[in-house]
Amino acid sequence: MVRSAVSAVLLFAATGCSAVVAGTPAEDSDAQSASVTGVLVVDRTVIDDQTRGEASARFVRVRGAIDESALHLASASLDLPAIGECSTSSDQASARAVELLDVGAISIETSNGHVALASRQVPDVVDLVSGTMYSARIDEATIPSGSEVSVLVAGSADVPAFSVRAQAPTAPDGVSLAIDGANAELTWNAGGAADLVYVDVGSSRCSFADDGRATLSASAFASEGTIALHRVRRETLTIPGLGGELRFDFARTIAYRR
Repeated sequence: MVRSAVSAVLLFAATGCSAVVAGTPAEDSDAQSASVTGVLVVDRTVIDDQTRGEASARFVRVRGAIDESALHLASASLDLPAIGECSTSSDQASARAVELLDVGAISIETSNGHVALASRQVPDVVDLVSGTMYSARIDEATIPSGSEVSVLVAGSADVPAFSVRAQAPTAPDGVSLAIDGANAELTWNAGGAADLVYVDVGSSRCSFADDGRATLSASAFASEGTIALHRVRRETLTIPGLGGELRFDFARTIAYRR
């Protein structure tokens, strides 16, 4: 099964400040040639009524423009086909080194309490990624479905302090699957009009509007296995000098047998 990394529109508010420090012409030229993107992900999956998940953050800096291959290398991308279409998993190689910036402390607050994301240092085995990654384990009690979430970033010399407030989606429920002949009919309780869903089954990933019904090819299904339905919300970060997004990816996995 293709794994999700970390969505339609979020309610979003951000505040931040930054300072400009004069440098040498060479330093200024290097700064202008680099791009910084922040990806904040709240990723949660329900399997047999057990919830597991992770909140993560990566602030990626590369020379030149950020592209999907750089985000893929940093485990920060979410590659989705167009709505109504399917694709198969593929590797996206990046030859450019990716730097993960230290942005100070990161935490998530909900009505249920406070979660601090732990930082850890890489490089990893590919020797192309170095810097600071942030993550914390979460579950339904930590970040309830439909709750208001605040993400607080303390900031550093590279990224200004900022905060984001967003309404988390509800986890998909009422999910059922019927395979008949050449087609498989998937149904679920529809979510918000601005959300989208995607389905992972075997090596296939398919995107749909979150309207409660989708038709897939039965050829994507083995004799038995599991299928994961993901509800996604995402919003572009609007912090000065920082691209990227805040993304919720809530999933439910069910077993099937033909």
